[in-house]
Amino acid sequence: MRRALCLVAAVAFAGAALVGAAAVSEFTPVEVRAGDTLWSISQKYLKDPKAWDQILKHNKLPTSDPTVALPGMTLRVPTGLLKQEYQAAELIQSQREVMSRKKDSAAWDGAREGKLLYDGDGLRTMSKAFARVRFFGGALLTLEQDSMAILKSPKKSDYDLQLNRGSAVATFARVITPSARVTPKSNETKYKTQVMDDLSTRVQVYTGAADVADVKGLKKVEVHAGFYTDVPLDRMPSVPVKMPKGELAMQAPDVVEPGRPDTRIRQAGSPDVPGGEGLAATMKQLSVGLPVAAYNVQVSRDRQFGKILLDRTFDSYQTVDLRAAGLPNGRYWVRVAVVDLLGDKGRFSEPKPYVIGPQAEAESLAFQDLFDVTRPAQEATTVKAVAYRIMGRAAPSLKVLINGERVGRDEDGNFSVEVRLQKGANKFRIEASDVRGNNKTLYRTITLQAQQ
Repeated sequence: MRRALCLVAAVAFAGAALVGAAAVSEFTPVEVRAGDTLWSISQKYLKDPKAWDQILKHNKLPTSDPTVALPGMTLRVPTGLLKQEYQAAELIQSQREVMSRKKDSAAWDGAREGKLLYDGDGLRTMSKAFARVRFFGGALLTLEQDSMAILKSPKKSDYDLQLNRGSAVATFARVITPSARVTPKSNETKYKTQVMDDLSTRVQVYTGAADVADVKGLKKVEVHAGFYTDVPLDRMPSVPVKMPKGELAMQAPDVVEPGRPDTRIRQAGSPDVPGGEGLAATMKQLSVGLPVAAYNVQVSRDRQFGKILLDRTFDSYQTVDLRAAGLPNGRYWVRVAVVDLLGDKGRFSEPKPYVIGPQAEAESLAFQDLFDVTRPAQEATTVKAVAYRIMGRAAPSLKVLINGERVGRDEDGNFSVEVRLQKGANKFRIEASDVRGNNKTLYRTITLQAQQ
């Protein structure tokens, strides 16, 4: 899904139909004035002026003589023949209010999908609006809300995007901001550039690597996947720092819990049968490490998904309500795949059970949140050392106790507690309780082997 881009922009797009965008446009429309000839048109627009016969080949014209004047019309010109300054970027997807303006114009007009953008044109996204742009050559650019960008021609500039406000997620486009320059290291690079209120710039790299320099290009740092750097105005880039998982993940969409139509669940809640991690929790886990735009949800009666009953994409701002999709009451299997901001679709998650109907009300009241002990994984284990570390993970909303003592956790819900063992069998009761008073208890027996 790598595509060439050449635009200046800002803001993260979260469209529902991100997957399977069309290939780079073969033709670009060129408007000509009455009296222009094939020869004058080829002189102005084509890299090789003698290739006027290729225009003739793809258009119905009143004459084949390149010196005869044509009426005012729009021609289909093969994109690859155009000079770089006439190779347009295309607005391939938009959501809510997206605006564009012509070079040297102050007027912003509504921009629809299919809009062509040329060197110097601007693109702007309003509140809760998103746009996705494809450039000739293959690069993709996603503009997030409240952003503004200017398209630049590679022939005239050493950058492709002038990001004035907001944020942009891109592949191999070169971006300049008021304080920084970003140059991807390869076509595999995916990164986000964000202009802060103080005009400093934050660059987060998701895949591949990028060189980030101050705006004058005097000093640069190489930022690899999973790291970010900040570039203050008129200062050098900071040393790259590993991104917290929270910064790598977009917020998962609301999920309607079966049996509770007015409830919206974000992270800890679960629409699944008891013991499952929950659809919302699954989405949150899949979001870590990716700039998420949408979630592709599939539903089947069988775990192998031999017959898919529902295949729908929800953008990250939509509420996921599978009952509203028209599925009859019953038990199902659900799997989810993430679609990132540039349109790439990841692998599906492991299928999870899902209930729609009268029994969903009772099952939704059971303990449903993520809670697991990873060490020791088995109910009984034998060790030789007196010190042993019990480890596990629990949803943020849960209260976790080990033998009655409250356990702390890190930002991802992981807990790790060192215990001192006595000779023989040591029994541990590890329990979690949710806000509704439901409990889940796991037992572990750790036997300290006597020294020989």
